[in-house]
Amino acid sequence: MNLLISPPDIRTESLTTTLVAFSPQEAYAAITILAIASDGYLAPEELDAITSHLSRMHLFQHLRPDTMERMYTKLFDILRKEGSDLLIESAKETLPSELRESAFAMCCDLTLSDGLMSLDEQTFLKQLHQVLEIPDDIADRILSVMHIRNRG
Repeated sequence: MNLLISPPDIRTESLTTTLVAFSPQEAYAAITILAIASDGYLAPEELDAITSHLSRMHLFQHLRPDTMERMYTKLFDILRKEGSDLLIESAKETLPSELRESAFAMCCDLTLSDGLMSLDEQTFLKQLHQVLEIPDDIADRILSVMHIRNRG
């Protein structure tokens, strides 16, 4: 399933829509989905990449494949029906603060995995580090390390 979607544009003003209550896993996954979709296109292999990355994390190790599939369905439904603003704001409210830098690093890694970073992906990451309240110097270091990790 190839999904053509509008690139997420994270607004920082408050939403009038009620936020969605996410588990920490859903919040983390929502942020990674938005990163991969930030270029306006989500291919099946990109979702496979997210699953591969997440399944190696302690946070996700206990989740069965069918649970992951239901989680993705829920997140994509929210993205399609309510948009990226609700998804990111809900994720921000639920994601434990100690996982914010990790989520940002994962998003950097995923967007760089093809060796290129589009302008839309750069814009998304800049907005994401602001929304997640990650200091500029830490966001810059994370991005620099992910550039090194994805060379070649």
